[in-house]
Amino acid sequence: MTDPFSPDSPDPDAPGPPAWVELADGQSVTAQVIGRIHRPGPGGDWWYELRLPIWAEAQLPDRITVVPDSIIFRVPARLVTPIEDIDYSGVPTRRERPPGRPPRSNPAAPAGRWSVQHLPAPMGGPGRRVIHHESCWLPTGDPDLTLDQALRELARPGSEACAACDARHLSRS
Repeated sequence: MTDPFSPDSPDPDAPGPPAWVELADGQSVTAQVIGRIHRPGPGGDWWYELRLPIWAEAQLPDRITVVPDSIIFRVPARLVTPIEDIDYSGVPTRRERPPGRPPRSNPAAPAGRWSVQHLPAPMGGPGRRVIHHESCWLPTGDPDLTLDQALRELARPGSEACAACDARHLSRS
């Protein structure tokens, strides 16, 4: 069994046992079981990650042909039926963490790390600081602040949220 709180999905390239899966149109096909995931909360419970073999178009220099390929998808356990006499004990299993509460200080703020850009002060004036999200396209250095630290920086006089990135969703508290 894998680490029960691992953020990683099961290895989609690892071999796994076959099982029957019901498709959206009611067909039942065999798919390879590559992982089991327990998802707590509404709509959660047990889910399976499966690989379904398909054909894919391949463009060769002199013709178009088909080659074996596969798709990876997840379905609730109720849509998967084990095949008799198949051993599923080696299927990687993990439990997701319950959904966390959004930050109390700003529920609309995106997750991630933050940075502060120090701008030069005009002659005789106060300096300015711009708070950036790690996804910002403006180069500001390493994002090394947590959300709470970024909110404290934003509350300081002379600070503002970047209008070009997800920092614009931060509100002054």
